[in-house]
Amino acid sequence: MQLDKVKNLPKKVVDSLENIDGLTVFLVQDYNNQFLRRLVDFGEDIFGELGMDEWGLVPQIRHGNVYVLKEEGKRNISGLAILMRDWEDSEKVYLFDFAIADELQGNRLGYHFLKIIIGNIKEQGFKRMSLTVDTENEPAIGLYEKIGFKITETSMDEYGKSHDRYIMVMEFQE
Repeated sequence: MQLDKVKNLPKKVVDSLENIDGLTVFLVQDYNNQFLRRLVDFGEDIFGELGMDEWGLVPQIRHGNVYVLKEEGKRNISGLAILMRDWEDSEKVYLFDFAIADELQGNRLGYHFLKIIIGNIKEQGFKRMSLTVDTENEPAIGLYEKIGFKITETSMDEYGKSHDRYIMVMEFQE
C-alpha cells in the first residue's frame, strides 16, 4: 500500500527534495494502524528500544508536527522528524526525533530534509528550534552545526548515567 493511496493519511506535501530520487516531505496529519506501525518500525530500526511507540506517536501526530521523508510510489519511509512546541517559549519548537534510514545516510538527505522542515516551521511562525544530541554523535553534531545550530549547554546524564547530551539551538533569520 502506498502512502498517497491510503485514506486519511498525510495529504499535505511540504516540499520535494529536488534531484534526489523523487523524495517528498510530508506533514503527517492523520494515520491508520498500518501507517502507524510503519512509523513505529522505522523508529525502532533507527533507535532500537528507545524508538517511539504507538502511545507516543499518536499524540505527536494529533498535537505536534510529524514529518515523513518518503520516495514517491514506495512504502518505505526514508526519514522521520518529530517536533513539539516549547511550553516555556511559544516561539520555539523542539526537535524530538530526527532520523534518516541507515542505508541512506551520508547522502546529504538529512541536511535537505531538515532544511525543508525548518522552512515549514518558520512559515508556522516559530523563531527558533532546539534539540539535544549525544555528545559523541559527531556526524549529527556536524550536520546540526552546518545548518546553523549552536551548542548552548551540556546536559550531563540526560537519559541516565553517562548519557550526556548537547543542547543545541538555532535562531531563525528573518
